[in-house]
Parts: sequence; C-alpha cells; structure tokens
Amino acid sequence: MCLLLFAYRQHPRYPLILLANRDEFYARPAAPAALWENPSIVAGRDLEAGGTWLGARAGGRIAAVTNVREPGRPEPENARSRGDIPTGFLAVDNTPMAFAQGLAGDRYRGFNTLLFDVRSEQAPICAGNRHTPFPMAVGVHGISNGAADAPWPKVLRGKSALAQLVSALAEDAPPSALLVPAMDLLQDRIQPPDTSLPDTGVGLALERALSPIFVQTPSHIFGSDRGGDYGTRASTLVVADNTGTVHFWEQSYLNGITNGPPRHFRLPAQHNP
Repeated sequence: MCLLLFAYRQHPRYPLILLANRDEFYARPAAPAALWENPSIVAGRDLEAGGTWLGARAGGRIAAVTNVREPGRPEPENARSRGDIPTGFLAVDNTPMAFAQGLAGDRYRGFNTLLFDVRSEQAPICAGNRHTPFPMAVGVHGISNGAADAPWPKVLRGKSALAQLVSALAEDAPPSALLVPAMDLLQDRIQPPDTSLPDTGVGLALERALSPIFVQTPSHIFGSDRGGDYGTRASTLVVADNTGTVHFWEQSYLNGITNGPPRHFRLPAQHNP
C-alpha cells in the first residue's frame, strides 16, 4: 500500500472515510478483496507473503499498512511480512493503542500502520517502527511512504481533494455516494513538478515515477532485477458509520487499466467471533 487518505470525524454520519491505493510490482501474486474465514475479515491477500495491505472487520475495526521508503537501510534478520500487521489487529480485540504498543517493530522493514476501531474512544492510531504510536487528530490526513502527513505532492493533493469530497457530501448521503468521486480521486495521474518532489534517496527518475496518486512505472525505471513493471494494483474505499457498520469497495487494475467493476462488501455493526 502506497497511499492512505482519510477523513476522521469530518462527517456527522461517518467517523472514518478511508481511501487507499496499493502500489506493487505487477508480477507479485495477489488475490482481490474477499471474505476470509480465519480471521473473519474482508481484505485483499498478498499471495507471496500471505498478509494484506488493508482490511476491515464487522463492528467497525479497520487496519492498513504502508511501507516506508528508506533505500540502503539494512533489513532485520528473518524479517516478518508487514502484511501480517493489519491481519493481526483485525484478529484481536485490543484497543488500537494497546495493539500498537505491542508490535515488535524491530522485526519488520520500515512501515506505518493505521489502526481504527469505531467502538473505541480512541482516535485512529498511527504506529510504525520509525516513531512511537500516536493518535491522529480530527481532520483529513494522508500517509504515503514517509511520515504521516509528510508534504509529498500526492499527499497534499489527495488531502485537498478528499476534504472537498467530504464537505460536499450531504448529511443523509448513503456510503455509495462516495464511490465514484473516491475512485476518480484515486485514479488521478497528474504529474507534479520536479521542484515539489521529496528526496528519499531513490533518484529523480523514480521519485518522478512514483509521485502521482495513481502510479504506472515501467520496469526500466527500477532496473531489470527489481521485478518488472510496477504501479497501482487496487483502489479501495472504506466507510465506517457511527453504528460500526463498514462498507468496503475495492477496484482492481490490470497493467494500469480498470479490471472489472468494484467489489462491494457490507460488514455489520455487530462482530460475532
């Protein structure tokens, strides 16, 4: 997952509205969002490492993870898959902060994870192994492959667009009213100017290729040994209402082209373990 945009308590009916793009090498095997049996969640599945980038559970429990871009940093020995973090949170009932404080961060490559439970009094928690866990303030936020709300062009552009989307949403609007504008936002391919790009140590060509909200990067940008073409594989909209009901939509892409209609799941307010 390379971009999370979310509005926390910006709408009277929906305490969390989350938009996300998962960027990955096209050759890495993955399954689209589906209902898992154990744990009982809705999520896409990374078929290489077994975890997920974003998932939700009945009762209003939601988790996502993004990688931190830090080229050249040594990896931990026998590193765990970061995709295990969302599934781990969704399988238990700890508060978001308690779960975050129990993460063995030194066992993972760099990450940020967003943890939310509508039944908890806690705000969404941003945890990671490059900072201590902290609650996100009421407002509109973005996390890409750096610090939360780092002023990368895609984060700034996405936050601004999401704020406008939510402010235009009627108080009695159904969650489905968000689907088309959210997917339009997540398919934004506008290339920001080079002068606004971050310097994360990957070189200008790759910074440029990864800078739009929707990514399509040919293999020669990464180098032939990195796994081929790379880009946005899935866009997701997750909406939690005040009762704990969660609506989850996922749109898949094949080589940057929409692949079938969005899949939709409704997770009830009551979780039955």
